[in-house]
Amino acid sequence: MSSWNKQIARLFTEQKKALEAFVARRTGNAQVAADLTQESFLRLARLPADKQIDNLPAFLFTIASNLVRDHQRQMIRRERLDGGEPSEDLASDDPGVEEQLLDQQQHALMQAAIESLPEATRHIFLLYHVDGCSYREIGERMNITPRSVEYQLRRALLDCRAFIKRQLAGQVRTLRP
Repeated sequence: MSSWNKQIARLFTEQKKALEAFVARRTGNAQVAADLTQESFLRLARLPADKQIDNLPAFLFTIASNLVRDHQRQMIRRERLDGGEPSEDLASDDPGVEEQLLDQQQHALMQAAIESLPEATRHIFLLYHVDGCSYREIGERMNITPRSVEYQLRRALLDCRAFIKRQLAGQVRTLRP
């Protein structure tokens, strides 16, 4: 038995279980893991014996990782091909009525929270989050330090969070009998 074959045989006994577990975690299928593990060792064994590989176990895991990626791509292609023509009965990716209503309610709640902020804080908040201004730009516009801008933004977030919690707590109380 050549030196290369001995290395492969030793690697097989040392790494087979770990490699198979690695592949099984990524594929979620023990049979596929066994097949891809076997294929990984076969591809490694087919390499020329004179090929210099510094870290044989790491190289083996790289081969397996690439095989898993190829397998997953192949599965996606099969699903697309087997899926057939789209049906009008299939669910749409568009949000449903309930989701749209929830989004509108959340938007209105956030809008109310922002409106409840003191005028200067609200102005800083909107300059930063809507207009995309930096702390320095806001500071120059409002004649305050960037540190003050940072403080005001932190304060605004805390105040908005508290406002929303109060509103939601009030809604829960009104829903209870």
